[in-house]
Amino acid sequence: MTPTPRDIVAELRLGRFVQLYDETGVSLACDPGHAEAVQQLLDVRKDLVPAPLPTLLITDSGQLNLYVRPVPEVAWNLIDFAETPVTILFSNGVNLPEAFRSQVPVRKALSEPVRKLIGAFGRGILALPFEDSEWPVGLAKPPVGWGELPQKIQLPRILELGPKGEVAFLRK
Repeated sequence: MTPTPRDIVAELRLGRFVQLYDETGVSLACDPGHAEAVQQLLDVRKDLVPAPLPTLLITDSGQLNLYVRPVPEVAWNLIDFAETPVTILFSNGVNLPEAFRSQVPVRKALSEPVRKLIGAFGRGILALPFEDSEWPVGLAKPPVGWGELPQKIQLPRILELGPKGEVAFLRK
């Protein structure tokens, strides 16, 4: 049986993981508000080489206020006009577990199925992007998945945004 967005949302709210497929490949995803799930996700990250960057997926810049304050002016445009994957590292995280308060990696989801899932969930989803079309060897797969893999995986640009809008590219 193919899961619905409602099924996936129920899994996330229970603190369970889902396989997520989007423009950057396959990811392990959880509810960023579920402290135990976030800790488990960070534990998985420790065992992977290179360690992927846990990233908060949102649908548009309107969701930034849920997780970052203050939001630098330039951030609105960087999020809303992104046509390719861009992960932005913000400082001053709010409404997130302690591990993400000093630095919040955020990426606007471009995949329509993932955007629908985030809309159904009502807030961002924390993903551990493997940036590949294959699931990591040795890592147990969650029983449910969502989204579609594209023909070609796109690695996101990664930039750090200072509190006054200063931009530093970490990966172009």
